Amino acid sequence: MDEFPTLEVVAFIGVLAALVGMLQLRTGLREIPKLAEALEAALRAGDLARARALTATAEGAAFGRFGSALVEALDREPRPNQRSLEVAVAQARRRAAAAAQRGRARDLVVAAVLIGAAAYAVRASLGVGRAFFAMLGAALVMTAIGPVLRRAMLDTVVRAGDGLLRAAAIYLAQQAAHKSQPCAECGALEALEIGAPALDSLAPLGVRTLSVCRRCGHVSGYAEQPGSIAVDEARGVRLRAAEPELESSAEASEHEG
Repeated sequence: MDEFPTLEVVAFIGVLAALVGMLQLRTGLREIPKLAEALEAALRAGDLARARALTATAEGAAFGRFGSALVEALDREPRPNQRSLEVAVAQARRRAAAAAQRGRARDLVVAAVLIGAAAYAVRASLGVGRAFFAMLGAALVMTAIGPVLRRAMLDTVVRAGDGLLRAAAIYLAQQAAHKSQPCAECGALEALEIGAPALDSLAPLGVRTLSVCRRCGHVSGYAEQPGSIAVDEARGVRLRAAEPELESSAEASEHEG
């Protein structure tokens, strides 16, 4: 009968902690790209409130802080310029790298403790069972995988950050356009801004927001990736090409004048 069940309990706790940590990292690796895509869509749609809400659901504290830093920068008045956004993103990257480094240091400490426990059990001839060494080996393997997953997590956060930075630049350009440009048709300064959920049916076409002049009704807006919109007569999506004016016709008009 094992006289030292405490060591086996410690080994079991080590296995459990290593497993939970590894699963959290793997979940983050799967979910961060999806969340980054949703954040980019929210920023391109000019929906800063949704972007802020999405950062609160981020898998992994590093990406949550990354997204929050960018959203907070966009919410400041006066609006930041591109350089200010790049500085905010660079600072968030440094914090994410520091967090990954701290995580790797914790992994090394845990590995050292587990190895020390195994060495002590062997040298002191404590008579621990095979289950102890099996659990210890499993914990060490998962702990060794931790730094690899943390590196992959950091790379994923950095790639997602590049996409968010581009979306933030689009958000700033749209905000500047909405605030500074009068109506192209009548010159009026007031316009209605229409977004989700009113335009949810147009989301498949990449149309997230529209601006409607309150005086003449002129509608303006943007579509994400217009080149990917398929022509579909049945759905009312038609391709219309303007016919260029012929030079001969233009010259004839000039002579007649």
